[in-house]
Amino acid sequence: MTTREHPRLIFGNFVNELMVATPTARHAKALVAVSPRKIWLTQPGDVVVLPTAASEPLWEYACGLLGFARSEVTCVAAPSEDLITLTDAVRKAGLTEHLRSLAEATPGLRFQPFALDRPALDMAAELGLPVDEYDDGKPPETALEAVYRINTKPGFRDVAAQLGIQVAAGRVAADRDELVTAAWETVTSYGGAVVKPVRGSNGYGVRFLSTEDLPGLEALVDSYLSEVSDQPRGWVVEQRLDLARVVTVEMEVTDAGPQVLHVGEMRTPNGSFSGQVTPLEETSPAVDRLTADGLALGRHLDQLGYRGPFDIDGGITGDGQLYATESNLRRTGATYLDLLVRRFLGTEGAARAVWLADSRLGGVTPDFATGLGLVREAGLAFEPGATEGVVLTADTLAFDAKWRYLVMGTSHRQVEEIEKHLADVLRLA
Repeated sequence: MTTREHPRLIFGNFVNELMVATPTARHAKALVAVSPRKIWLTQPGDVVVLPTAASEPLWEYACGLLGFARSEVTCVAAPSEDLITLTDAVRKAGLTEHLRSLAEATPGLRFQPFALDRPALDMAAELGLPVDEYDDGKPPETALEAVYRINTKPGFRDVAAQLGIQVAAGRVAADRDELVTAAWETVTSYGGAVVKPVRGSNGYGVRFLSTEDLPGLEALVDSYLSEVSDQPRGWVVEQRLDLARVVTVEMEVTDAGPQVLHVGEMRTPNGSFSGQVTPLEETSPAVDRLTADGLALGRHLDQLGYRGPFDIDGGITGDGQLYATESNLRRTGATYLDLLVRRFLGTEGAARAVWLADSRLGGVTPDFATGLGLVREAGLAFEPGATEGVVLTADTLAFDAKWRYLVMGTSHRQVEEIEKHLADVLRLA
């Protein structure tokens, strides 16, 4: 199991300025609930700051698999009832001095945020910590500007056009009347449309329209706008594509340039990400194009001084055409999974492995420790040194009654069989 040379302060700013312009309870609380998955990134000497307290059964389980004692990692929780950034939550809870003391007592500590937004960088500066992955400890303004711009739908479309990355036909609407016009023209031209907020993630604020909606389109738009009234004006309206597969390429930019971490097929029930399968069971020229798109954007980001992970999400139509839909310039729901597979299996083992991850409702028990015991009794639990098995990646049962898991194996058939067995054990929906 590989380790890095320096400790990190891992900053779980899941409420940030990059994913949604104005945090909403439904979006933010779901992200906060999964934030304890950050423990899978830790090693002895690290400090992890979270917007919620992690369950002790999850902590003990994760540290046991990772091979160190719970006491070797410091966890600081800064929960808040308000929808505020983690930086503001830390300040509000009076924890800044405590974190500064931990930083001073931990030589070589570097700051790694979930999302590279300005509030997180303010916290790094307050604590006197260099930002991880940047040699001089601070991202250049060009990189920060790119992070803010490309994490919007119009920003991604602009850079995609610059780099030759194919996206669906679409346009930006600045106000209600422009939105009605854009929706009408897109639906009549292509048979369907997708409306997205300028800044949104995880399927937030996405609305699908069809020709059946045209007679009452204005009323539908008004209803939609009331639902997202807490967001600033600005939407992208795109051609609705008939996608056969939803895919993603996970990338990383280092001083050596961009590199592909993995390509996966996403699971998106009801249009929202729940998990993925990696690698793809079936490859195609469109998948090669996706990888090329990722490298093109990676080279662009490299020139701007960006360092760290990002992805490009997209879809493949029935006739094999690839359309990129967005890029997330931050750590994603698959970033930590990729690292975790590498930690458990090693670089060579991970390159040969097949893995899937998902989150599903379960009916067996609302208790993490009890469910983990059942998984172990069934012989499904991953153990260090193995090449296959199940890892329960987060404990959100009290929040959404979902079991979140990673399945590793040596073939697609094997991981699918393990998942089916897991579904029986935990009574997954």
